Amino acid sequence: MKAPTRALVVEDIESWVFTLSRAARRAGASEVVVCENLQAVRQALRLARFDIAILDIGLDPDDDANADGVAVLKMIREQDSDGTGCVLVTGWQGGDRMALQAEAQKKYGIDWAYMKEHYEAHALIAKLTELLEQAAKHRRRSAVTPTPMENLSASMEAYLFEAKLVEAISPSGGMPTLYSAVARLVGSATPLVPMYPDSPMQAIPDGFMVGLYWSRALATAVMVALASVDGWPQDETDPAENFGHIIPAGTMPDLIERVRDRNVLGWLWELPGCDRDSFAG
Repeated sequence: MKAPTRALVVEDIESWVFTLSRAARRAGASEVVVCENLQAVRQALRLARFDIAILDIGLDPDDDANADGVAVLKMIREQDSDGTGCVLVTGWQGGDRMALQAEAQKKYGIDWAYMKEHYEAHALIAKLTELLEQAAKHRRRSAVTPTPMENLSASMEAYLFEAKLVEAISPSGGMPTLYSAVARLVGSATPLVPMYPDSPMQAIPDGFMVGLYWSRALATAVMVALASVDGWPQDETDPAENFGHIIPAGTMPDLIERVRDRNVLGWLWELPGCDRDSFAG
């Protein structure tokens, strides 16, 4: 499983929405999400993680002094630190726009900025391509991003969460085996937002640990299950059939990843149709 490369375009003028979205796709973004106002951005950031963002400073065509794009930049930095490459663009004529860009750079950090009247498609595409490459490297090496195991444990103390996993699964090789299996299983799905932060995964019969999360990388709800090979000998069978009391009503799980590391088995299912509001954060 590979997480999509995702671009956020924050723009309120239709012709520029088309132009900037096309540039993002030509740079290599597999998904482009368009927002026209702060409320839409706030919801988009709850749903998904973005590799790049193209932000128009002004989001009100009737207000030359509007600077909502800078507020968007602040929200992105609060949510994803410096993991999202941000390009600030404006046709804004109110006040000193160069001073505004300088202030935005000082407070929140921007990766590039340009004026609409000087727009050159090839230059923007080249910059977005570079930022997408940097974003991929950042995700692989970032020290501030929680590890997959930390993501799974949510608000629960790490040592208590790990103790529950060891008790339920008895991994040969101990915690290193579990860390390896979890990294392979959900590494591309992080960041994860738990449905139950204080008890993110629960033990059920036959040695399973099961938890429900919202994946901001995949922009969907997911179910994670870990078990011992000894507890689930029927390798060819999808164990989700046994989780009816955990899966939200009306949801049909879709298996998207399965791993085995020594005696540890792991499954990751997409849960289509689940509401983001059911999850913490």
